[in-house]
Amino acid sequence: MTSDAEIIDRIDSTVRELKDRIKNHRDHIKAHETRTRVVLIDPLLRSRGWDPEDPRLVHHEYKVNQGWADYALMKGDTVVAIIEAKKLDQKFADGALVEKVAAFPGIELVVFTNGNEWQFFRAPKFARKRIMVDSDNAFKVAFEFHAELPDPDVPNGPNGGRKWYPLCDEIPNSLPTSVRIGEAAPTKWVTWKQLYVDVATSLVSSGVIRASDLPVKVTRGKNCAINDEPYHPGPDRKPFKVPIQINESMWLEALGNRNMHRSYSCRLLKQFHSNPESVQLCFD
Repeated sequence: MTSDAEIIDRIDSTVRELKDRIKNHRDHIKAHETRTRVVLIDPLLRSRGWDPEDPRLVHHEYKVNQGWADYALMKGDTVVAIIEAKKLDQKFADGALVEKVAAFPGIELVVFTNGNEWQFFRAPKFARKRIMVDSDNAFKVAFEFHAELPDPDVPNGPNGGRKWYPLCDEIPNSLPTSVRIGEAAPTKWVTWKQLYVDVATSLVSSGVIRASDLPVKVTRGKNCAINDEPYHPGPDRKPFKVPIQINESMWLEALGNRNMHRSYSCRLLKQFHSNPESVQLCFD
């Protein structure tokens, strides 16, 4: 079972990433509420264990009494908190907050957020607690966020009751149903080749694999896995048999079967000192 310290560390890591997103992409994010929810709100909820993609835990556009909630956090059939979302930098007027809180009688916790500012109103007196994601002390933000939001009712940990297996550990002998890479939201399963492509793309897009690392090998032979052109190094310039372009200047040789694609993915992760457990599979 995940300890409180581990959860706070996970939230802390997410908060630091969100601060960078707010700083570097504020104008893009604040243009739409949907962007704010996907880029800022969902990751923070997920880091606390409330997976927005798990309908057992989070209901979207949920009717509660006389009002509608953007998010309703559930324990079974009971709403334990509702969250109202706005675009980044959009303010909540105090009068509107009072009206909104009044529209949800019987709800213990009412939360308002624009992705950066989070305001928590807790029954019975609905005392207000305000948390800013972009404050100087990320760990303090993580600690307070952990304290303000209730624990999700998930018997198998903070993943909506689903069991996740690290890609590089022993896994069930069947096809996965979904995959998660790092802090990204889980995606439905496609193929082992696509997983290999996604792992390589993630390492390149995050700057872990750089142009100076090319050519990248995952086997002992002359062939390479990633190069700046769809050819293996050497005088014969042997072309990639299954070339996949993963950015403007890098190509992946995606030839292989299921076992090879999984093995190559693990080798890339370990070779570039990326946490092998950052890629996980679900078989539900």
